[in-house]
Amino acid sequence: MRARSCFCAVLAGALIAVGGAPLEFSFLSLLAPGALLLAIVPSRGQPVSLRFGLLLGLLTGFTTNAISMYWIVGLLTRFAGFPTALSLGVGSLLWIAQSLPYLIGTWLAVALIRAGGKAWLALPAALTIAASLSPAIFPWRYGLSQLPFLAFAQVAELGGLPLLDWLVATVGAGLVVAVRERKRAPAVLAALAFLLPPLYGVARLPSVRAARAAAPMLRIGVTQPNVSIADKHDVRLYLSQLRLLREQTEALEAQGAELVVWPETAYRFPILRDATRDRRGPLALLGNGVSGPLIVGVLSTSGPSHDYLVLDEGGRVVTRFAMADEQRFNSAIAVTREGDITGITDKVNPLAFGEYTPFWDLIPWLQSFPRGITPGSGPQMLEIAGARAGILNCYEDLLYEHVRTQAHYQPDLWVNVTNNAWFGDTSAPLLHHMNARLRAIETRRDLVRSVNTGVSGHTASTGEDLARTGAFVPATFVAEARLLSGETLYVRVGDWVTAALIGALLGFVFARRRSSAR
Repeated sequence: MRARSCFCAVLAGALIAVGGAPLEFSFLSLLAPGALLLAIVPSRGQPVSLRFGLLLGLLTGFTTNAISMYWIVGLLTRFAGFPTALSLGVGSLLWIAQSLPYLIGTWLAVALIRAGGKAWLALPAALTIAASLSPAIFPWRYGLSQLPFLAFAQVAELGGLPLLDWLVATVGAGLVVAVRERKRAPAVLAALAFLLPPLYGVARLPSVRAARAAAPMLRIGVTQPNVSIADKHDVRLYLSQLRLLREQTEALEAQGAELVVWPETAYRFPILRDATRDRRGPLALLGNGVSGPLIVGVLSTSGPSHDYLVLDEGGRVVTRFAMADEQRFNSAIAVTREGDITGITDKVNPLAFGEYTPFWDLIPWLQSFPRGITPGSGPQMLEIAGARAGILNCYEDLLYEHVRTQAHYQPDLWVNVTNNAWFGDTSAPLLHHMNARLRAIETRRDLVRSVNTGVSGHTASTGEDLARTGAFVPATFVAEARLLSGETLYVRVGDWVTAALIGALLGFVFARRRSSAR
């Protein structure tokens, strides 16, 4: 019996994973919660123990992440210099950490079932609550599996990713109980969870498309220079990388681009945060065939200054300038045709250990290491080319709560600047792009992504890809982005789904206590 439960938990994890890019097997992922229910309730009315439930949740999460994030082993080997065995060990720890939502969700579901709750209600609620409240470095959630089923995914404007999570879990769990126990209620709920979202989507999509068609258009050029991590950090190649971006920009402007976007930290020469003008000479953004305006990913700094040397490919000094380095920010700037720097935004959510040292200010011995990137705050908006662009830096387009917060500042569209070169030629850039597409539906804004090594793309407010590049190839395209307004229910109200499920859970606990007290 235990072996069968473990098999079902592993199967559930695999079914969740294949719903992600590049496979995107949406319908198989709908079955994953059903497999997990068979694991925690292996025979009718007989749930496993709480301790064994923890193990089953860990198996599900570990399997999901080992398949979806297999590339972490290669990343640690290539860039951290770890031996393969150590990379596998550290990667396994990450997969375990990423399993927390499944571990907590499965334990909570078992506790509710053992207290008298119905499995087909308890498991979807527990999994959704745990996924919403648990931290994750790379937030791949099973609700995203339905994005290729475009009509189904449209309900994200009502309740975001938590609503998709709950619907997918309800379909799978309800189906298993309906078949195994021949009960009508779970069958009806599963059918409603499966049929109502696409019916809503079919009815809603024409009006979303009509709103896009009527909205003002901005032709945005997207650059994808395809600079490897090794080349990106080779100071002798900074000038040649700048020339490549200028060439791509010149070609995009010739195709009619009214604004061109460069990826995260694409401009390798740090700028002062109070700079108001483009540089002159060999480090200028404009000129040499580039007219502007631009949105450019940069490293910005503030504090005491020092001399900064610029080298050519031969290692010879080309020029030097004074630069500050007390605080560093992963930023994007807006540069007008006249060469004015009219705005700057900063990455709000830098990656722990990769971009900053956690607790640096609190633990003295950590101060022997660099502090790293300083996080930004407030509205991350750049007003340029007649548009109010909401800037999502790097993996911030994966963070649905961050995007919802920024949506309150009323951007006309989203612009994501990213460098995914770290992940190599794996499924990670495809999974990143798939995840990001849901932000367009949740907020009903077009999303334009400029990614150093790809995948870059233009996603419409419907969630449809209007343009998408390959990975690890130089590429450019012009996106005919629409400037949209208004707030969806999800942006306006927030995560009401998780709140409602927590309320229902507390109500169940209260009712059970009152019943047992009589």
